[in-house]
Amino acid sequence: MQAKNSCLRARASTLLLSAALVLSALFVVPQSAAQSPSAPALYAASTEGLPALKFRGGGLLRMFGFQIYNSFLWTPGGEAFDPKKPFALDIQYLRNFEGRKLAERSIDEMRGQGVGNDTVYPKWLAEMTRVFPDVKPEDRLTGVFTSERTARFFHNGRFTGEVKDAEFAAAFFGIWLSENTSQPRLRERMLGLK
Repeated sequence: MQAKNSCLRARASTLLLSAALVLSALFVVPQSAAQSPSAPALYAASTEGLPALKFRGGGLLRMFGFQIYNSFLWTPGGEAFDPKKPFALDIQYLRNFEGRKLAERSIDEMRGQGVGNDTVYPKWLAEMTRVFPDVKPEDRLTGVFTSERTARFFHNGRFTGEVKDAEFAAAFFGIWLSENTSQPRLRERMLGLK
């Protein structure tokens, strides 16, 4: 019985994530500046070896009244985002999600932006599955774009792995920061444009 309940919870979580991310472009409720979520300080381990990063902007992804996550962008000195300079994208989850499902959804977003191809997707999926743990409410996943054009990942400040592939790094962070993102209003908030 316990295994059945656990399976049902996992399925419900997967369905919620899929529905939230597939349809969120239509139903995102951007926060006003007064309602913008407060950015928690970055864990020291995630910023080691980087220039001093300062908070640039952030926002809440909400779907059908459900809060999905808060996302925060940190740039050198808090300056305008430059995709060629190191930065950190910090996501604070507000629901339970399996790491594998987050990786699969990331591939869907990349595919939707026309980034990558069917040759690299299996490799990228394997890399993300390796570095993405399951998350629960208040857990944070931090992705760091390095000066070497790699992507480092941290779960609640603990290093989970690095993907040394510049094309992957650009595609992954582009999910949120590209002009082709499925969440343009959230992107504007993160870039400090609204």
